Amino acid sequence: MINNLKKKSAKALVFGVLASIILCFSCENTDLVETFDQYIPESVVSLAMPDSVAVVQTDYNKVLFKVYVNSDPKIKKVVVALFDDDTTDDDDKIVTTIDVNRTIYQPEIYEVELDLPEGGNEYFIHIEDSEGKQSIKYDVFGSVLGDAFKESLQARQNTGATIYSDSEAIINWTSNRDTNDDGDIIIKNNLLIKTEISYTSSVDGSELTIVVDESEDATIIPDFISEGTYTYTTFYKVDVDSPYVFESNPTEGTFPVKI
Repeated sequence: MINNLKKKSAKALVFGVLASIILCFSCENTDLVETFDQYIPESVVSLAMPDSVAVVQTDYNKVLFKVYVNSDPKIKKVVVALFDDDTTDDDDKIVTTIDVNRTIYQPEIYEVELDLPEGGNEYFIHIEDSEGKQSIKYDVFGSVLGDAFKESLQARQNTGATIYSDSEAIINWTSNRDTNDDGDIIIKNNLLIKTEISYTSSVDGSELTIVVDESEDATIIPDFISEGTYTYTTFYKVDVDSPYVFESNPTEGTFPVKI
């Protein structure tokens, strides 16, 4: 009889523990579902957010948005929006949309170049399907270069044009090369690309242009007009790896009197 009581007590204890565990999981699962429904609505998680977004300066007041998307066949649109600090609504200011007509279902890059005012801004990029369901927003900061940036670019320094021969002038440039303590030659400004000199020919009055590489320290100019004017503009990259070039405002100089 005692053994039967012990067996019944043991069974009751096991049942109680199992019931508690089931109840615990049930509560936790309910909490998770409620949290999921509250903070991650279905319309947000139906699509994956962009894998990455690059904002590239391509010209003055122009930027290129490069949006890397996954292979989801439901993707129909990419939306680029400007961060809106207006707290009276939840809407972002849409800058542009990119229609996606997929012929292959693998990761792809979609690009769009935009004209935008100068300055740095925060952008939100999301993906939409044919029903308008949205992915989570991808947050990225981008800078647009304009007049203020152009004013900051200086034409390459030089000593001015001096006489080199009876028909030639020479401009000596501040060197873009230096030597370190080990005797190695280093580039001072690796964003400097070239300088272009424009002037009028003394022979036939045509407009001539000489391209001066960043490595050159002196430029000989033939057929110049005595005391005539010339302009020079220097070209830079924004980033060492960027294929895009930005030029300074032109600077005017005066040729010397011919001998």
